[in-house]
Amino acid sequence: MSSPASLASWPWRMVSFLLWYAKAFVLANVYVTLDVLRPKRRMRMSPAIIAVPAASASDTEWTLISCLITLTPGTLTLSISREHQILYVHGMFVDSREALVGEIQEMEDRMLRALRRSPGDLTRPTRLPDVVPGEETPGGEGR
Repeated sequence: MSSPASLASWPWRMVSFLLWYAKAFVLANVYVTLDVLRPKRRMRMSPAIIAVPAASASDTEWTLISCLITLTPGTLTLSISREHQILYVHGMFVDSREALVGEIQEMEDRMLRALRRSPGDLTRPTRLPDVVPGEETPGGEGR
């Protein structure tokens, strides 16, 4: 059960998240715009697709984090695996896997704290699943 103090702070957590996301959104727009306007030889793009362990649980949380990632310039949610708790994200400027994972997980943590009246457990899987191409999928045949 949620404490009265955490329920009272819930609207402020939501406002705080919206302000944080607005700032992150504007900074991402500026960063992408500057890189696009830069001469090709000086562009800083280093695209990659990264598997990001996620803490989302409900359909609403999965949908919202996927939309927030996609709306942020320079990132795109390609797919989600609720079974393995993984988001597959394309990043336009990936310095390292850990850096992009950290940014996405920070966004998700902030979103979950704002969305949930009582944030609860935000643990993620510690090991990514081994996926083999052509592996049979539940309820269907492998490709």
